[in-house]
Amino acid sequence: MSNTLSDWVKAFSDCEIPVLHQSKRRIQILQDNEQDITVTVLADIARQDPGFSMSLLRHAGRGGKKEITTLSHAISIISIPLVIKMLTELPELEKVVDKKNIVNILAIYAYQHQTACMAKQWSILRKESENNEIFTAALNRGFFSFMLYLIDSDMASQIENIYFSDIDNYVSKENKLLGNSVDEISEAIAKNWKLPELICESYSGKHHNPRITGIRLAAELMHQIYSHLSIHYSEQLINRIAEYMRVPVESAPGKLNSVIIKTIRNSQQYLPYQPLLLIMMSYPVSIKEEPEEIKTEIKGLKNTVFSEAIKLLQSNDSNKTIRELIEITVNALKDGSGFSRVLFMAYDKNGECVDVKFQSLDEGLSSIKPLRISLELNKLFSQLLKKEQTLCVSPKNQHKFSKLLPEKLRPMKPKATIIVSSFYVHNKATGCFYVDHGNTEKQLSTNDLKLFKVICTELKTAIESTLMKKNPLNKVA
Repeated sequence: MSNTLSDWVKAFSDCEIPVLHQSKRRIQILQDNEQDITVTVLADIARQDPGFSMSLLRHAGRGGKKEITTLSHAISIISIPLVIKMLTELPELEKVVDKKNIVNILAIYAYQHQTACMAKQWSILRKESENNEIFTAALNRGFFSFMLYLIDSDMASQIENIYFSDIDNYVSKENKLLGNSVDEISEAIAKNWKLPELICESYSGKHHNPRITGIRLAAELMHQIYSHLSIHYSEQLINRIAEYMRVPVESAPGKLNSVIIKTIRNSQQYLPYQPLLLIMMSYPVSIKEEPEEIKTEIKGLKNTVFSEAIKLLQSNDSNKTIRELIEITVNALKDGSGFSRVLFMAYDKNGECVDVKFQSLDEGLSSIKPLRISLELNKLFSQLLKKEQTLCVSPKNQHKFSKLLPEKLRPMKPKATIIVSSFYVHNKATGCFYVDHGNTEKQLSTNDLKLFKVICTELKTAIESTLMKKNPLNKVA
């Protein structure tokens, strides 16, 4: 198509960048409810939509004389009314892009969002300021990848295959196919559009800015993870990242995994994140080796049951219904994680309540069904359903929360601990999980909470994948 930098700059000069359906929808809801739309609100929408954020940066760069640093800065330059008008009038990705390419673009969006979250977390660990500036730069560093799908989807697919399948020699192959490397083309376009300096300079290895080092290291780490489908990091990369994060080399892999989990959580409400989650669940033995105290808690059948449940939820070939996926999760929490009582309470929007739909109990424990909790009458569940969150009721805080729980759900022992967690799918309240150790003195361990969060995240991914199969345009919104 093009073989010089000027050709690429020209090819992208008039390319209109579509935005996600969810971005337009969020603005529409605010307008319908006559809510004030602030710079903060618009910046939050843009952070979840690389297409919209790139449109803002390009528009502000062309019209302003000052260098843009953050999305909030770009919105301030353009003005709130014009940004709202721009978002309303820009084409919707799900309507203008061929269905088969939407999933590819969404995967790139998730990849970019996770890279940005990672770079920002590293910056926070280093106690640096201007974290939003780093997030903006990292989020849009890979804009060429998704925009190429708008111009030439076949070439975009070839570039992705090169990038993710050949970690050592991908630059020379990019040069052969495109005439220049992706970084060289991206830098030329970024400078032409007067994008933030951090974005422009992040494409070049010739820099002395530690913020750019963080962005490039995050991009390199994500590249290695996706290329190898593994989080078994190379020694050389670990050494560089450990030095950048200012942590001992031996603790760097664990710290990295913790940051990756945060990036998944930050992405899960807005963008598909399953590829990275699936990779995280395939730990190399050297990293996944469990401490002895955890090994003694999860023995034989329990460990097997939990692992098999994860495989069933992750299966791409599964035709299981959402009901069956929830049942798998409930049983895994009961038999695989060792909880005595496990409930899933479905949210009824019309009735403004939650109903116990699934339960798994130790023998001898009384059935929880039927149980309907009115959100109007129960402040605890009303607050829980306002956003996705987890509440642990322990011996230390039982006096605060026990009386707010229906009698059937209150701790059965003075030292008992329970977990109540709201569950969201596609950014919508879906229900609540409840687990405890029943009529025993066993208390909640760190591993119990970890396993609970892992299986719930897997369930969310499986449900969203099921909904996506039924309708590829059923966007996360």
